[in-house]
Amino acid sequence: MAFVLLAGSGFALPGDAAADEAALAALQAQLPGKLMNDPTVLDWTVYGQGQKNKRVKTPGIGGGAALQVTSPVASDAAHNIGVNVPLKAGFTPGQAITVAFWARTVSADTPDGKGKLGLRLQLNEAPYSGFGDTMLAIGPEWKMYEAKAQASISVDPGKAVLGFQVAAAKQVVEIGQIFVLDMGMKAMAAAPGGGGGATAIRMPVPERLPGVLLNDPASIDWPVYGAGQTNAKVQTPDIGGGYAMRISSPVANEKPYNIGVSVPLVTAIAADRDITVAFWARTVSADTPDGMGRIGLRMQENAAPYAGFGDGMLSVGPDWKLHQVKMRSSMALDAGKGVLGFQIAGAKQVVEIGQVYVLDLTK
Repeated sequence: MAFVLLAGSGFALPGDAAADEAALAALQAQLPGKLMNDPTVLDWTVYGQGQKNKRVKTPGIGGGAALQVTSPVASDAAHNIGVNVPLKAGFTPGQAITVAFWARTVSADTPDGKGKLGLRLQLNEAPYSGFGDTMLAIGPEWKMYEAKAQASISVDPGKAVLGFQVAAAKQVVEIGQIFVLDMGMKAMAAAPGGGGGATAIRMPVPERLPGVLLNDPASIDWPVYGAGQTNAKVQTPDIGGGYAMRISSPVANEKPYNIGVSVPLVTAIAADRDITVAFWARTVSADTPDGMGRIGLRMQENAAPYAGFGDGMLSVGPDWKLHQVKMRSSMALDAGKGVLGFQIAGAKQVVEIGQVYVLDLTK
C-alpha cells in the first residue's frame, strides 16, 4: 500500500488506488510540464552503510510529510548514502527537466551549518549513467529548491530515478514532496560519435568585433569525435549566441585529445600573429578533485601530422563564463585547413561549449 502525501492534509497516510489516481490527476492539472514521478508518495529507496531514515510529519509544508535521512560521517563520495526516487517516465536526449522539492537541514557538521544534498538524474542499474549532477546547500528552514537539467542520455521508462546524495557531510536532512517535470524538448540531440547533427543553427554575431575574425561564430555545426562520447546541441538563453554544444566524456584519459571538438577556421593564419580565442563554456558535471571540468585547446592542421600551436588546458567551472586565451602563431595555417581543437577527454565529465570567436589581433 502506498504512503500517500495528500495535498493540504498536513499528514501522510495509506490511500486507495482510485483516490490516488484522482489526486494525481488534479495535481498534474496545476503544474507546468508533465509529471515524471508520483509526488504523492514517500516510498523511496534509501541505501548506504550507517545511514538511518524515517518518515516525519511536516505540517508546515506541502504534502505534510518528509523523509529524514542521517549520514553518520562525511565522505568524499557523496553517493555512498542516497535516496532514489523512482520515475514513471524515461529520459530522451534533449529533454528539459525541472526538479522541485522541499528540504531542510536538521543538523550538519559543516563550516556554515548548512547541509549538503547532491542530486542526479540517472539509470537505476549498472553503469548508472546520468546527468544533471548538482550539489545544493540546504538551510535549516523549510524551502522549496529547484534544479534544472537537460537529458543527455536515453533511459527506458521504469529504469530512471532521481537520486539524492547525502554522504557529503555528517548531517541530518529532511526531504519533502518532490516534483520531477518534463518541460519538453529544448535541445537538438546528435548521435553518439556524430559530427554535430543535421540541424543547421545560425547564431547572432555582434556587428563590431576587434581584429580579424578567423572562424564562423554563427555556426555550431562542429565535428565531434572520440570513442564513447555523446554530444548534443542545447539551447542556452542566458549566454551570447543562444546555443552550445554539450559533450560527454565517459572516462578520464591521459590523452585529452581522444575526445574532441573541431571548430573550422575559414581564414588563413600567418606565422607570428597574435591570436585570441574567446569562447563561452561551463561544466555540467566533472569527476575531478575540485569539481571543475578540464578543456584543452590547440590551433592545428586538420590533417596528419596535425601540426599546431597554442596548447593549453583550462579549468572550467559550473557557471557560464567567457574564457579568453591568447597565443602567438608559430606556424602558418592555410585557409580551410586549420581548426581550433577543443580536447575533452582529460576528465570524466560533461561540458558545454558555446559561441566561439577566433580573432587575429595583431597590431
